[in-house]
Amino acid sequence: MIARDWILDVLAELELWYWPIFLWELYWLDRYLTARRAEHRSGLIGYSVCKKGRIYITLQAFADKPDPNDWTVFAPRAPWKQLSLDISAVWRGRNDAEPQKPTQQLTRGTPEPWKFFAPAPLNLVPP
Repeated sequence: MIARDWILDVLAELELWYWPIFLWELYWLDRYLTARRAEHRSGLIGYSVCKKGRIYITLQAFADKPDPNDWTVFAPRAPWKQLSLDISAVWRGRNDAEPQKPTQQLTRGTPEPWKFFAPAPLNLVPP
């Protein structure tokens, strides 16, 4: 889209008899830009106007083409939106699993290997 302020600024700079040339060129520039947007190739386009009202394209850098192997064709962009918030439903029906109590061995106290390792006392000696 061509800014109206830019068009009015250019018309203020041009001599009156070059206005029809500029407006004709402006019409074709707008059609060209619309066609590039429809092809998804708009990218970056720079243009300028000469003193006689002709519009010249001074910069044209096309955008990257869409990737044909885009992963979003096969998977959604936000997969967490499709997940259920009820996490108990995941475990329900798995091999008829029931919650179990911890065994007595875990609640007995300190395991055997840790009885042999006692922390060494720390002696601080002032300088």
